[in-house]
Parts: sequence; C-alpha cells; structure tokens
Amino acid sequence: MSDGLLADTGHLATASGVVLDLDRAALVQACLTPEGPLQQVGAALGVDPLVWVLTGGEDHALVATFPAGTPLPEPWRPIGAVRAAERAGVLVDGRPAEVVARELGAEGTGHAHFG
Repeated sequence: MSDGLLADTGHLATASGVVLDLDRAALVQACLTPEGPLQQVGAALGVDPLVWVLTGGEDHALVATFPAGTPLPEPWRPIGAVRAAERAGVLVDGRPAEVVARELGAEGTGHAHFG
C-alpha cells in the first residue's frame, strides 16, 4: 500500500474481478489501537483518523488475501473479506468505499496518478 488502502485494494479488486469488503472495526483494531499520535492529531484537527488509514499514502504496508479459515502468520491481521461479485470494487462494512471516504472528509480514495 502506498497510494491509500482504498485506492490500492481497489486496483487489486478490479484486477481480480472481486469485491473486497473491509471491516471498519477490524481496521480500527489493527491500525488505531492502542490510541496514539493519529488520534491526537485527528482530535486537534477535528478529523477522524480512520480517514488517514483508508486514504493516506506512503505507508508502504502490505495487503494480501488468504483462503477463508487459514490461520494468519504473525503479524498479519484480517481486515475484511473477498467475495465474488458482478461488479468489482471495494466496500467498507458493505458500503461503497467512495461514499465512506467522502463521509470522512476525504476528496477521494487515495492518491490518483495521472489525474
């Protein structure tokens, strides 16, 4: 991940012809627990730090898919599920990623190369 979780998982979903449904609570647990600098800065700016988890870039983290029921190696954490779908894309708790990003105050789902 370097262009934002929503943007980069969107590329993965589109290329694979699937829906990636991210779990907001799992993301908070994996990325915002325990509380730290993101929450402090978010509170000072009046911003939900989840917006940075979902759309922030230059994190250079990895995302991968594993078959259902596979025990994940440390330090991997489940943050959602992959589903077959007629239309590929990314959801957050079953809602379109673009809608969730906009509600959190983001201008898009991540960095957009070439416009």
